[in-house]
Amino acid sequence: MTERFDSIIIGAGMGGMCAAARLTAAGQRVLVVEKSPHLGGRCSHRDKNGCRVTTGAIMIPMAESSAIRQAFDLLEVPMNMIELTGRMRYRLQHGDFDQAKSGGGLRGIIKFALEDDEESTERLFQIFLAAMQDMPGDAITFRDWLRQHTDNENVINLFQGFCAALMGTNMHEIPAGEFFRFLAYSSRGSRFGMAVKGNGDLMEALAKAIEDRGSRILRRTVCREIRIEDGNATGVVVKSKDRGEEFFEGDNVLSNTGPDRTVTLAGGREKFDADYLAKLDKFPYEAPIFHISFVTDEPLIEDFDGCLVFGNNKNLIYLEIPSLISPDVSPPGRYLHTAFGAPTDAASADLKKELENTLRELEENFPGKLDGAEFLVKARHSGEGPGMHRWAGHMLPVTTSIKNLFNVGDGSTSPGTIGTEGAAASAREAARLIVSATDDCT
Repeated sequence: MTERFDSIIIGAGMGGMCAAARLTAAGQRVLVVEKSPHLGGRCSHRDKNGCRVTTGAIMIPMAESSAIRQAFDLLEVPMNMIELTGRMRYRLQHGDFDQAKSGGGLRGIIKFALEDDEESTERLFQIFLAAMQDMPGDAITFRDWLRQHTDNENVINLFQGFCAALMGTNMHEIPAGEFFRFLAYSSRGSRFGMAVKGNGDLMEALAKAIEDRGSRILRRTVCREIRIEDGNATGVVVKSKDRGEEFFEGDNVLSNTGPDRTVTLAGGREKFDADYLAKLDKFPYEAPIFHISFVTDEPLIEDFDGCLVFGNNKNLIYLEIPSLISPDVSPPGRYLHTAFGAPTDAASADLKKELENTLRELEENFPGKLDGAEFLVKARHSGEGPGMHRWAGHMLPVTTSIKNLFNVGDGSTSPGTIGTEGAAASAREAARLIVSATDDCT
């Protein structure tokens, strides 16, 4: 007999898990199918040589207004976090700058880039403030917008590092309007932190609460097909080693696999209308990322329990030393480091060469300090598992042209949101639409 669910979610990344939490909290019986034994996607961790190594995300939003925090709160799941709000450091060719924890971050980093030129700082800061109130359109990129107002290369390099590290997309790939939407969204009392015992610990706690309320999570289960009948999503065909092939019926199907994969699973492009396909094809680019994790006997930076954003490199954009934030993520006397890099142009990246250059730039920034380092991860996240499935500002909507079929995740983030927060925000929107439609029918 076919088992039926109110909603079926394909993929247990942040978008899928937050959607499951929200729909479960709304009284639905939900099925989550995940091909991996692990939950969280890019917000998980793997145990490597005694270290809890992130699969991608490190800075997790945790403010009450965060879509992630709201999903956890709905099921009364505490987020075991160490707050990192305000612990930001920026590096340019002329030195490092620590953001003041008391605020004034935007003005501070502009002043740093302009090497304390007060008049130029105030002029550019006021231009930014005006743009946050009357936002530029999306027809111009943020890089082109910025070059209209300054030719200072320090400023350009600083915001390139900012965009690549914090928005997952290069400044020449981000629409100017989306940059300022992100700036406005992240300035509204945002707080972020690191999971004390790794991201996987967070996701497992959420999963337990979801299942305790009657929903199911099937791991090591691959979705083979989204069943479409008369223009409606009606369920999924899945396969696992233990149970073989099965069909589950559902009133709604939410895909956390990325918009392109969703189309494939649903039977191909012929199932979707021309308007939706035009959106799919307009900017069909993923945002790859380079991930490097390693351990040393001494930290690269003493007493640094924050996040370092680089504006002095071609590919290296970010470094964090999780062991200085939480001692639970590595053995005593060993220091886990995580660095990220990005291609200079995501649409035409040479991932192999640019990963190699990211490693070179890491050595150049910390000469001699990587001698004896034990590298745990040297990865290029791309293809079906990229840093993000779409560039910031070029997302697909959560709705599709097929009734009851939705996208959630980092390919369908809400305006002004990216990464894990964007994925959770897409889940919030999809769940809102589903619950509203259900209420209208009762």
